[in-house]
Amino acid sequence: MSSFAFSQDIVAKTRDGRAVILRKKGGWFFYDPSIDSKQREDVPEQGLMATTLGGQVFILRKDGTWNLVSSSVERTQSSNPEQLNPKVMQLIKSGYSNTEYWEIHKSMLGKKAPELELFNWMNGSVPQETWRGKIVVVVFWATWCSPCRASIPRNNTLFQKYKDQGVVFIGACCSRGQEKIMEVIKQSGLKYPTATVSDFYVKIWNVFYWPTYAIVDRAGNLQAIGVDPDYVEPIIQALLEK
Repeated sequence: MSSFAFSQDIVAKTRDGRAVILRKKGGWFFYDPSIDSKQREDVPEQGLMATTLGGQVFILRKDGTWNLVSSSVERTQSSNPEQLNPKVMQLIKSGYSNTEYWEIHKSMLGKKAPELELFNWMNGSVPQETWRGKIVVVVFWATWCSPCRASIPRNNTLFQKYKDQGVVFIGACCSRGQEKIMEVIKQSGLKYPTATVSDFYVKIWNVFYWPTYAIVDRAGNLQAIGVDPDYVEPIIQALLEK
């Protein structure tokens, strides 16, 4: 449960317009303000984002708990350009070819990495709460995606090459085709920690194509996302130099 605390119960609203009460001692429930504040039994599939009037953003979980993702204060601090690695930014500009998504991805850079909850881990597990102090490469991929499968040998090589320098590779397999994940892992010889990811977190990370590489620095800030695979290693090296 989140360590964040309110002095009283707080009203928040989900992206689809539903009202929710965040209890000051933890826990939450939906309600219909047009009728009464009686608790409803609606439960999201994996988690849901809700925003308070004060600008705090929370992830609501199936077990009835919630976690603070960001606040208006954190967003102001995270926009500080000093949190962007200049060398990495130059590499991103050279290695980003999907121009229609550039402004969306650019707005995420230098800020705290979005919430990411992964399920059904294989080859070990690296939950987000253990990322601090590591350089983390998240590879959003799909079992049906030919470029994704073709990228696995290179990912294996980079994983082995940099793992002793505090670099972690994580595969996040999208919902469609997840039933074939074990088959693909065996056929491809995928060696790095891999898990399944729900569509909810795919949307939070603004994943529009497969594979999508996202690179998080030791402080937990997103330094790169959506770059061509050829630029992943140079970005890792630039972050290691820092």
